[in-house]
Amino acid sequence: MARNLTFSQIEAFKAVMDAGTTTRAATVLNTTQPSISRRLSELQSASGLKLFDLHHGRLRPTAEGRHLYHSILQHYSGLQKIETLVAVMRESGTQSLRIGCTPSVAAGLLPPVINAFLKQYPNTHISIQTLSTRQLEDYLNQGLIEMAMASGEFMQGDFATEVLSRTPAICVLPLHHPLAQHDRISLDMLANEKILSFSETDELSVRIKQQLVKHGLPQEFSIQTPSSITVCALVAAGNGVGIVTPYIAAPFADRLAITQLDPIIEVDLQLAMPSHTAPSMLVECFLDLMRRSVKANHLQAGVRSARTQRPPRSDP
Repeated sequence: MARNLTFSQIEAFKAVMDAGTTTRAATVLNTTQPSISRRLSELQSASGLKLFDLHHGRLRPTAEGRHLYHSILQHYSGLQKIETLVAVMRESGTQSLRIGCTPSVAAGLLPPVINAFLKQYPNTHISIQTLSTRQLEDYLNQGLIEMAMASGEFMQGDFATEVLSRTPAICVLPLHHPLAQHDRISLDMLANEKILSFSETDELSVRIKQQLVKHGLPQEFSIQTPSSITVCALVAAGNGVGIVTPYIAAPFADRLAITQLDPIIEVDLQLAMPSHTAPSMLVECFLDLMRRSVKANHLQAGVRSARTQRPPRSDP
């Protein structure tokens, strides 16, 4: 009859799977080889499962042993996240800020906001997790971050959302591309170009494809990647043209030609925070700085757009 497992049994089993032998596992756990062997025997007896067999004098995990090992790894991963959080709180107390965002937001918007924030709160420990939108939802649900920002829509979780900015997507081209001389690029002009974009389910990709269908153009992207940063880097190296959110193009301004896109395809920058917990003073301060920065960037983008419009041609 199966009995309850103990932590020492599971710990010994994981150590053997990690190290490969009971001798090395004993060294890792600072115990003896007979002690490890005894715990493995107890674990197999308590679980009612055969977790190892002897093969050429060495322990070899069975299918059940491998399955148990992968399950244990998932629980250890969760424990490590908790230990990391505890370490951060122990080091900095309540003076910590845990931010989650997509890589494009981290590269395009965060640096000046973090700089301004640290001038006000120089002793704050800041943790920045750069993840996909779906992973950000998981981190919010687990309480591992206090806020999340992404250009994708947040859906799966108990949190409040806010649209920080709504801006038109832009077209990025290699600096010496023939179309780089144009102030505004239409989708028709991209008919024969290799278009780089994001995954099939990405909100911007879906909207681009809708417009391509509307204009009777091919809907295939030559290269797809989940990262706006990768799109910009690939375009800068001459691998095609891209349609991205405007704030990610700024770090590549010296390597890319950046133009307006026609028709306008608007992209939302969304903020998500847990709805059951009030934001801390540090979170409120950070968000105030972020909103100001996003507004300033939006206004500057409008000024640049107006300046790039060619004046109407006068009749001779």
